[in-house]
Amino acid sequence: MRAGARLSSLLLLCMAAATHSLVVPLPASNPSHSLRSISLERATDGQKVDLGPSLASTTGKTLLILGSYPADFNTIEYAQKVAASWPELQEKGVDRCMMVINGPPPSCTKLASLLSLPPSIELLSDPTGEAGRAFGVS
Repeated sequence: MRAGARLSSLLLLCMAAATHSLVVPLPASNPSHSLRSISLERATDGQKVDLGPSLASTTGKTLLILGSYPADFNTIEYAQKVAASWPELQEKGVDRCMMVINGPPPSCTKLASLLSLPPSIELLSDPTGEAGRAFGVS
């Protein structure tokens, strides 16, 4: 096989493998359905929030973020970007932001404190990653 053909085959194989992770699972297309019966503790007040009904009953736009661990760089960076963009998101009609973090409530509140997150960004504690698995992203 020629070197060019071999390289093309290798690139196609890599692209095919990479696109597998881009497929959105069917349950993810309806988060209020796929996340029903998943009740997580809101880090600020300890109140249980059932994700399915919370998403289904919203009358405005809700931003749901499924993060990873509180000390994970991606979670920190995402939280910073959401906080910085929050006023603009609100201007565009987003009236609720729920950020699911795979950690215990004290770690979530520490993250909020360190990043000076506005209280309107709800951090929900999900130590076992249950929401991400139900949504199909873990």
